[in-house]
Order: sequence, then C-alpha cells, then structure tokens
Amino acid sequence: MSVAEVRRVSTTKVRPASYIHKLTDHNHRRIDLNPWDLVYLRQIYMQRGLLFTNSQSLPRQKDEEDMISRLKTSLSYALDHFFPLAGRLGIEKHEDDNTISIYINCNSEGAEFIHATADISIDDIVSQPYTPPGIIDPLFSLNGVMNYEGRSHPLLAIQITELRNGVFIGCSTNHSVCDGTSFWRFINLWSEISRSSNYHTPCPPPVFERWFIRDKDCPIRLPFADEFLVARNISDAKVQLFKGHEEKSFHFTRSSIAKLKARANSEIVSETNQRTEISSLQAVLAHIWTAVLRARSCLRGNDDQNEETSFGLVMDNRSKLIPPLPEEYFGNSGSNLLVTAKDGEVLQKGFGFLASLLNEVVNSVSDEKIRSTFISRTKTPVIFINSGDEAGVPKKNLWARGSHRFNMYGNDFGWGRPIAVKTGMRRKSHGMTTLNEGPVEGSIDIEINLTIEVFEAMGNDAEFMEALAF
Repeated sequence: MSVAEVRRVSTTKVRPASYIHKLTDHNHRRIDLNPWDLVYLRQIYMQRGLLFTNSQSLPRQKDEEDMISRLKTSLSYALDHFFPLAGRLGIEKHEDDNTISIYINCNSEGAEFIHATADISIDDIVSQPYTPPGIIDPLFSLNGVMNYEGRSHPLLAIQITELRNGVFIGCSTNHSVCDGTSFWRFINLWSEISRSSNYHTPCPPPVFERWFIRDKDCPIRLPFADEFLVARNISDAKVQLFKGHEEKSFHFTRSSIAKLKARANSEIVSETNQRTEISSLQAVLAHIWTAVLRARSCLRGNDDQNEETSFGLVMDNRSKLIPPLPEEYFGNSGSNLLVTAKDGEVLQKGFGFLASLLNEVVNSVSDEKIRSTFISRTKTPVIFINSGDEAGVPKKNLWARGSHRFNMYGNDFGWGRPIAVKTGMRRKSHGMTTLNEGPVEGSIDIEINLTIEVFEAMGNDAEFMEALAF
C-alpha cells in the first residue's frame, strides 16, 4: 500500500468545557509571542502520533461511539486548562511605524477533532523497513500548514483514525504556540482525564504569561507592512517528504545506551586525560551521527576528509535561566545549538570525540548567553525559513529535535499504553533526527531521514549495528 485511504467520518470543533457551559466570561485574552515563538512562524505544524492496539476493545460499534464521545469530552476539559490551544493567532497592525505584532487570541474558537477510518493494520505502520510516508501522513490533519497560518486554521487538530486492529491518534499543533515540553504536558493531562474521567485541575497548572526580559519589549514588532509578507520565500516543498529521502527508526535499549555512554566517557578520558561527563543522549547521537559520516565517507570513496559537517540540537532553556522558568511554562523555550567538525577528524578520533563536542556546546549555554541572544532577537526578530535540500540547505547537516524525556508511552486514554510513537511530515529534510522515548523505560528511539544508500551502508557497519543488538 503506497498511500493510505483515510475516510473522514466526522469533523467537529471542540471548545473548552467552561466555554460550552458558560462558566466564565471568556474575554479574548491576548498572549503576545516572544522571540522564541516567532522563529517558528514559517515552519510547518509539529505532528506527533500515538499508535494503540484495540485487542482489549469491546464489540466494535458501541465501543467506537463511546470512545469518540469520551475523547471529545475529555479533550474539552483538557482545553479548559490549556485554553490557548483552542484559540487562533491574531495580527495587530501598528500604523505609527508600519509594523505588525503577532499574538495568540484566546477566543475559544475551538480545536479541530476528526474521526476517521482507514483500511490499514498496525503492521502496515510499524513493520516496514522504512517509515511509509504515504501511510503515516494521512493519519494527521493540517499537513503542510505553516504556523503563521494559525490565524485561519486551528492551533490544535486531533485526528482519531480507527485501523483494522488499532487506533492512531494524530496531533498537529502550532509550534509558534508551544514547544514539545508544553505539548506533551497537554497530552498527558488529556489522556489522564480520558482514562479516569477525573476532571481535576493539573497541579501545578500551566504558566501562560510569555517570558520577556523587559516589559517594554512586548509586543515584538515585525518589520512587515503587510502580514502576508511573513509568508514570503516559503519553499514549495513544504507539503511533501523531500525526494530521495527515507525515514528509518533505530531502537536503543537501556543496556546499549549505558554501554555507549561508558565507552564515550572512557574515550574522552583516554584522549584528553580529563574527566568529562558525557550524557546518555550525547553518546547515542554521537554514535548514530558518526555512523552516518562513515557511511557517507564509504560511498564517496574517502575523497575529502577535510569536508565539514554541522551537528545541531535544540536545548530547553527553562532550567538554564536564573531564576529558572517553571517546567509548566507554556510556550517555546529553546536554544538552537550548533557545532561543526571536519569529517576526517571525527572518523579518526571516534564517536567519543563527537560526543565531547556536543557536550561542550550544551555546557556553554548559560543564563547570560540566553539573555544576550534573546535581547538581540527582540531588537531584530529571526524567523526560520522552512527549507529543505531543494532550497539549498547542505545535505551534510545533521539536526536533532524532540526529546526522549517526554512522557509519550504513559498516555493511556482508557484502552492501554501506546505501542508506538510516530512523527508527521514536519521538516523531514536530509539528516533530520527525531528523538523519542522508547517503549521500555530507559530506552530511546531515534528516527532519522537519509538516502537509502546511506542506510544500506550503515546496515553493513558492524560497529554501528553492534550497539543495536545489546
């Protein structure tokens, strides 16, 4: 099956429960976006999906009706506590200097809720050698929608797709509204309410006030006389997986991670005679990315070891700030970190060397550095362009997003834990690496987009494959 045939049964708006029952006056609260939020305006909605088996389900028709009704009701109560997700983006024009400001209009217009069916099985999703985009992508709504389009599109869209032997919950969320930490806290609450029918207030509750160093900097003024200029230079490739790429998932067990971490730390001690504490994630990323370099080197015949590769990752700023932002801060709070190294040096010194470079750039992030960058982007806002290889981004870049620390497999909506976590189409350019929690506690799943030739070379790499067999 190349493309899944998904049939929409119904599409409805789900509003916060207090709005439905008129328990509040629901004045349109405004939340101004800060520089951390604005960078994502030209990016596609972030998409995460949870796959469940329905082996414990009751007879189907009655159970389906009950399941959909319960999910809608629990979503409504969850939106009471995460009400910005039920709003839309708003744009204010400033005539005095010909600029615009973008904010979240918490108008309770509603999240999109789609009930769908598809004649596919769980095996069609999880048992393929490569992630099948023609099957995964139709399980999400708002494919290809850019975050700046949140003015006319829902900020949250949920698609519940009933499969032959399971259920897939696909969530599409506007990344200018929240980051992964905020998103998964919302999903955790929704699943808890659905599972228990306990409509309690999360403790502690989300913090919606956006972080600004100086009150006078709010709202951020963008130098666009017309709001449509925010969307300029968008690649036509936004609505499809970039040609020539495949996505493959690699599973690292707790045991394999511990061995990689110990090996990376021992290599650093041997190389520098200094003790550097490499984290589990740094070791895993260095291991898989060094294998990518070896595969590329093998394919091109070791012709240029002086070529450079850039390695990037996003780090949460919450705990780095002084005083720290609360974990419950609802919004974006990330630093984009980048380190560049010569391929030959990485291959010669080993993955422990690359792990040490990642460790160094992570440790370089400080309260002072975060604030300096924030002030700079307040004065001159930066908006990333959603570009792929066709738009000129070097194919050698490797970039990590997501986190293995998010609670993904604890989301039981009332019929058991998910059996897999899947990512939608957002920014699946060459080298994009997605970090997910593994299904067993302490494990990590890595999704990465590369060419088939690189994947085949990695499959023949004994050093790389050994870590997957621990």
